[in-house]
Amino acid sequence: MGKHSNQNSSGSGREDRRRGSSSDPRRIPAERRRTPGDHSASAGANASEESYQLSEPSSRRRGSLEAAPARLRVERDRRRSRTKRIAFIVAGSILALLAVAAVAGFFYLKSLESTMQGTTLDQKNISAALTKAKPMEPFNVLILGADYRIGDKKYRSDSMMVAHIDPKTKRVWLLSIPRDTRVEVAGHGTQKINAAHFLDGPEGAIKATENLTGLKINHYLEMNFSGFKQAVDALGGVWIDVPVTIDDTQADATAKNTASHIDAGYQLLDGDHALTFMRARHQFVDQDFSRMKNQQLFFKALADQIAKISSVAKLPGVVSAVAPYIRTDMSLVDMVKTAQSLKAAGSKNLYTATVKGEWKSPYIYPDETLLAKLVADIEAERPFDSTATAGSGAKTVSASSVTVTVRNGSGIAGAAKQVASILKAKNFKVPETGNANQNVYKNTLIVYKDNLAAAELVASTLPPGTKLVQSRGMYSFSSTVLVVVGKDWDVAKVPVTAITTK
Repeated sequence: MGKHSNQNSSGSGREDRRRGSSSDPRRIPAERRRTPGDHSASAGANASEESYQLSEPSSRRRGSLEAAPARLRVERDRRRSRTKRIAFIVAGSILALLAVAAVAGFFYLKSLESTMQGTTLDQKNISAALTKAKPMEPFNVLILGADYRIGDKKYRSDSMMVAHIDPKTKRVWLLSIPRDTRVEVAGHGTQKINAAHFLDGPEGAIKATENLTGLKINHYLEMNFSGFKQAVDALGGVWIDVPVTIDDTQADATAKNTASHIDAGYQLLDGDHALTFMRARHQFVDQDFSRMKNQQLFFKALADQIAKISSVAKLPGVVSAVAPYIRTDMSLVDMVKTAQSLKAAGSKNLYTATVKGEWKSPYIYPDETLLAKLVADIEAERPFDSTATAGSGAKTVSASSVTVTVRNGSGIAGAAKQVASILKAKNFKVPETGNANQNVYKNTLIVYKDNLAAAELVASTLPPGTKLVQSRGMYSFSSTVLVVVGKDWDVAKVPVTAITTK
């Protein structure tokens, strides 16, 4: 049509020039303007209605409208009546739309709830295994991550956490459980805890977790890797400070290993790389424990991001994206309550700890003293303190109180001096530096006699993946801790700051 198409009507061009184009946003449209020569009460509104001629501006007088001619009062009443009708129609329309939206939202959310609950293997059995939580009271959720495909009925859990959530105080406790933790599974004897799901499904995982921790599980939530990736991508990625470079093709779930490498530093991880970060363990000597630290770090970053207003708007999309990949007993109310608590918590009110123990192939024997303390912290709803992951009987230690002997067992020239230099810079005392009897050590070892807390403090200063070993008389040293440098030593991987876990 073009910008001059309004001149097709006869005389319209002259009218535009005389009165101004109606498309000009600065001008009032002709039907909404009044001039001395055009005084209809409602021009264009209802052409069949009788129009009342108003007096010329020059002859208007001030005074009460009730004293004015009757025709003006009639005009006023008609305008008021029309305004009320329009306002009522608009308000009614808005209410109707809101009602429809609310009903549609309700059925939409109920369909999501049905999708998530419908994919659970046996909803009745799970409900029977769970302890019903009281409304608005703290509750425990068993969270499992697994590499299952839709339709799979038997599989082992890959990650396990117990989340204790207080909907009133908006605080969350996350207790990570190593998948190799030794437990007794009814009817199957001694097993790794991740086998409980394979043997008896979700109910087996629930019972094994309760037997290990003594905590009553109120809800169950399980997500596979596809759901995790979908959730992160729907959120637009997660910003996280990756503590060390990760290179783990076995943790990469992509078809061509395009997400196996993650540089250290603050960055935005998409779904594929976030999954690698959460699963990576093969490059670490302590494997599952380093992985659980990364998982806890990720959940804290996620909690902070969900708390942001910009992320809240994305949550409906996140829920829609992950619904087919979640198995849970939770109702719509339960999920909303949990989401609100996580949103309000942020990382400051999210406390994390790990069930630690001693590795004796093929199991991790849990430290019963430490586990009892962690459970007591949860039940008393107090934050896990800094000694919670340092082993039983651990005490807070300072670097200046720890002496370290360093021996080079790698064959890498100058490696022992590098380690000693790093430790001294962190205020550790290094009275002895030298070579080991043989250069056959594949991994760097941190050997301790009875002070595990001191060994972990040394480990936090060196590259991740160092192996903690209790001496048991097999190593000779007079210091608090012995470091034996292995062939995996890489000074470039030394953390800028110590890696700690609350």
